[in-house]
Amino acid sequence: MQHKNRERLGAHARAGLLALAGTLALLSWQFLTVHYNYGGNWTALFCISRRMPAPDFLKSEQLYHFSNTGYDGMVYHLIAHDPWMRKGSAAVIANAPFRYQRILVPALAWLVAFGQDRWIHPAYYGVVLGFAFLGVYWLSLFASRAGLAAAWGFAFLLTPATITSVDRMTVDIALAALTAGFALYASEPPDWRVLVVLACAALSRETGALLILGYAAYLFTRKNIRGGLLAAATAVPATAWFLFLSHGQKSTLPGYGGWIPMAGFVHRLRLPLRYHHVSALERIAAHALDLVALAGVALALFYAARLALRRTWDGRAAAVCALALSVVFLRSGAVWFDAYAFGRVLTPFLLLTAMLSLGVRPKAAFLPLLLVDARIGLNFVAQIGGVFRGLSGS
Repeated sequence: MQHKNRERLGAHARAGLLALAGTLALLSWQFLTVHYNYGGNWTALFCISRRMPAPDFLKSEQLYHFSNTGYDGMVYHLIAHDPWMRKGSAAVIANAPFRYQRILVPALAWLVAFGQDRWIHPAYYGVVLGFAFLGVYWLSLFASRAGLAAAWGFAFLLTPATITSVDRMTVDIALAALTAGFALYASEPPDWRVLVVLACAALSRETGALLILGYAAYLFTRKNIRGGLLAAATAVPATAWFLFLSHGQKSTLPGYGGWIPMAGFVHRLRLPLRYHHVSALERIAAHALDLVALAGVALALFYAARLALRRTWDGRAAAVCALALSVVFLRSGAVWFDAYAFGRVLTPFLLLTAMLSLGVRPKAAFLPLLLVDARIGLNFVAQIGGVFRGLSGS
């Protein structure tokens, strides 16, 4: 017993050290790109458009503005300052109820900052890096329990959700980390850890409810009624929050799906993006890597189908099924628009599928994620160039 306890403590210590190393690596990259590409203004990470209207309480902040279109981080920045919709942020956010559904990261930043506007920015960066720590930590423990090297936890740093969240302060890293935690703690009967993870997952992004759906369905099929009800109950906080937000307004969420399988995926294949203001070589590379990224999604669906054909059936496999079905019937052009969008949205599916494949074919388990990363990496060429020039003094 003492030997097992020592092994368990050793595994947790290794996972913690790896998670710390990974988090420091991400922080170092943020420091370098902010210093050399954005003049030291950390608010550039929120990717705020100059055209984004700002409530009066934000006009005193020295925000970095981009002349072109911003990104989702600018919305979550406003929500973090005003999570309870008392300062006017909701009035300037398009489709505010839908955005406010993803309250976990902004609310945590607000709590860490004690509600003080002047501390929101560092608190938000800290929350994002905190989820990076948890993601590496949980994935390292999962790999150790599968008899593999704990260093596999570093793969979490390569998920599209991690890359985009660290670069543009989106909230997707939270659900990615919680997906890793779900894979680690999902058991029968469920214990308090997986229940907490599931409740947080649904509050981090609406797609987190798919983990609850799959897990609860599995428990019910095992005639574990109590466990299934406990799992289903983890959706109550998010459901209550969603109902509060949608009072008097119709949700746009149903418009993201369709009844024709793979319609969104096929539509994206047939209509490639038009890249303007780039060289012919950049355009060719972007189109080629778009196809590579879509191939990554298709490969992950193949992995999920293989699990089903092998009749793998547990809480994790059931969640993969729920996530896979959501991909199959996902139609929204806004999601399929580019790899930055569908990569981060589909990370829970890509990551959980990879984790379940890790014990079978570890070398190929994360290939779908890496294929999506190949396209995302093209967006970093300019930043990497700026950092390189800055470090070399040129």
